[in-house]
Amino acid sequence: MARMKPLPSVPVFCQLFKTMLTMKHYSAVVSLFQEMWKLRIPINDFMLSILINSYCLIHHVDCAFSLLPIYLKTGIPFNVVAFNTLLRGLFAENKVKDAVELFKKVARENICELDQVMETLPNVFNYNIVVDALCKDENLVAAITLKNEMKQKGIHPDTVTYGSLIDGLCKLGQWEKVRTLFSEMVNLNIYPDMHTFNILIDGLCKKGKVEDADEVMRHMIEKGVEPDIITYNVIMDGYCLDGQVDRARRVFYVMIDDNAQSTALVGV
Repeated sequence: MARMKPLPSVPVFCQLFKTMLTMKHYSAVVSLFQEMWKLRIPINDFMLSILINSYCLIHHVDCAFSLLPIYLKTGIPFNVVAFNTLLRGLFAENKVKDAVELFKKVARENICELDQVMETLPNVFNYNIVVDALCKDENLVAAITLKNEMKQKGIHPDTVTYGSLIDGLCKLGQWEKVRTLFSEMVNLNIYPDMHTFNILIDGLCKKGKVEDADEVMRHMIEKGVEPDIITYNVIMDGYCLDGQVDRARRVFYVMIDDNAQSTALVGV
């Protein structure tokens, strides 16, 4: 084909790439592209996407990323297929942090639509990774949007999803949204666990709302969720920061009594 005059059209070469990928000749796809590049045969986004996919399927995602400068050099626009493939390749190699960073770059720079990219992330575990990363990046709007998209796609948010969102909202002091999320959890029969309550209590204490945190702990106990050492430590720290050392001391004694009772029950 390379020696034919006139040269076959680009779609003909694309069909060759597609056939080789279907036959799982991934290394041959790489060799063919290298030869075409050397001979200056025209390439397009379809070929690049197949090449990226081939590298990812043989677990050479780093080589796939090395192709990105070709997009810049040739003026071929980045597309959602290429980014989906890169994300999938990163997850396949357990490079979760790199996948999250890539996703955040896509979100920040509006390279492609988030809902299209998320077709690569089919389960709640993978969604939770990205939601948590967005929350830590203080991009709560995108995180909440992603949570809503999960429900639209039939993927149910869990306590981990809501825990990340509540933590992010607490750090920004958006208490009304925190209350809304708690109500939403209960309405969806997703009951806050000890970890979720601890996140909220810690967030309140760090914002100087220790009385509210104490009320949350009481509510937590009423709902049958027993405080753990983290809960008590956070409340004590909150009271100390608020200058209420005596109340912190009382919480400390309550913690000791609760631990003693638990030990006695175990002994029985």
